[in-house]
Amino acid sequence: MRDAFGALQDAPMQVNRMNFEAVRLLSADRAPEADILLQKALALEPHNIFTLNNIGVASEARGNYDEALTYYTAVADSHSTEPVIVTLNRAWRGKPVSVMAADSAKKLRERMQKTATVQAQAALLAVRGVSATNRNDWPVARQDFLKSYSLDPYSAFSLNNIGYLSEMDGDLETAEFFYAKAEKAEDAKVRIGLASRSSAEGKHLLAVAMDSNQKVDGKIIQENQTRRRHAGPIELKHRDDTPVVEPTVSPGESQSSVAPSTVPPSTVDSTTSQTTAAQPPQ
Repeated sequence: MRDAFGALQDAPMQVNRMNFEAVRLLSADRAPEADILLQKALALEPHNIFTLNNIGVASEARGNYDEALTYYTAVADSHSTEPVIVTLNRAWRGKPVSVMAADSAKKLRERMQKTATVQAQAALLAVRGVSATNRNDWPVARQDFLKSYSLDPYSAFSLNNIGYLSEMDGDLETAEFFYAKAEKAEDAKVRIGLASRSSAEGKHLLAVAMDSNQKVDGKIIQENQTRRRHAGPIELKHRDDTPVVEPTVSPGESQSSVAPSTVPPSTVDSTTSQTTAAQPPQ
């Protein structure tokens, strides 16, 4: 009983530390990690007003606007007078968290109105797809990437992400095709905001697509070489099914052959999005 009571007393302190760490992760554009931590905090204290607000921030950063708005509204409707203490925006320090959440909800509604264009919706779906990939939620990522491509099939980001899907499915030829198209797209020089690999963030999509294309090309070459080794030499036959005897080469002659260099297998490159993560209000 003492252990259980001690753990119960310590729960608020644990939640407080989790929220502090979540704010740090959000400020570093690591929303998926922050969301996982905040969900654990919510399990310890389901009605913690700061946890609910911060989950709203993480949801907004991952492109889940409807979900974020639900959390912001819940905090705003609580009319909590709990003051904001830990926040990157000094203007909110000491003010009620419910007021800050109401302001976040208002700004988010305005942002949602601006995403009415097809291109904006496609970009938002790309953000959501990348976030789902970072959470290892592959079915959701696939769904978002396919929707993004259907809305804006000429976007370098949509094309790159379809190439990524194809590569993950093992269809290297299709992946190579879409990576090549992403390289030639009009917005290929736009910098990447969010990626499943932090090393890709901030780079031009063109560079990432080219790198992905080269790696896929290397995989295709290696697979072809492996097939040849297992299949053995091709035996030529006449129409009557008798083998063809190839002529021998005299010392003064030479045969010409073309063999690509072996490229080692590589890991799947990152999928991309052209939208950066939201700054946490707390």
